[in-house]
Amino acid sequence: MPGKASRWCGRCQAVHVGECPERKPFERKRAGNASGRGGSKWRNKRREIFERDNYLCQIHLERGELEPVTLHGERHGVCDHIIPSADGGTDADGNLQTICQACDKEKTQAESQMGRGGAKPWSFSP
Repeated sequence: MPGKASRWCGRCQAVHVGECPERKPFERKRAGNASGRGGSKWRNKRREIFERDNYLCQIHLERGELEPVTLHGERHGVCDHIIPSADGGTDADGNLQTICQACDKEKTQAESQMGRGGAKPWSFSP
């Protein structure tokens, strides 16, 4: 009876019988210091920010308009990073704000344009 077949290993670029000796066991990608968005810590932080902002879109509020949002459902709001994480923003309370879905979409598109060499940073439209 023949033994196990040899196979090419793309990781170390060699032929092995069985597992690669350089194989590392599975590890979670997220480190202990990551924000954990989607986990209970982020859900609690999001709820705290919404409560702090009285469940109102802060961008509309700066325009003098009241745009209420909810935590869940059709009119759910977004816990937005004022300075995006990609630009060095943190999950600190001072860098988070409650915004509506429409403002989130507009802000995300503007930030995308800036990333592609767009002319000016996003600003609130009156």
